[in-house]
Amino acid sequence: MIGQFKSLFAHWTRALRRRLAGNIYHPEEHYMRGPGPKTRAKFADRKSAGS
Repeated sequence: MIGQFKSLFAHWTRALRRRLAGNIYHPEEHYMRGPGPKTRAKFADRKSAGS
């Protein structure tokens, strides 16, 4: 019985913390800047082989 109460209480506190914290994920902090040097090298090889 006490274990069930602790579990329910933990669930409620997690939900309350999430609501009070608001939107934690900010996509502008996780943007990709573009292809890296390996991708550029791979496509450069394809362009030179096709010509």
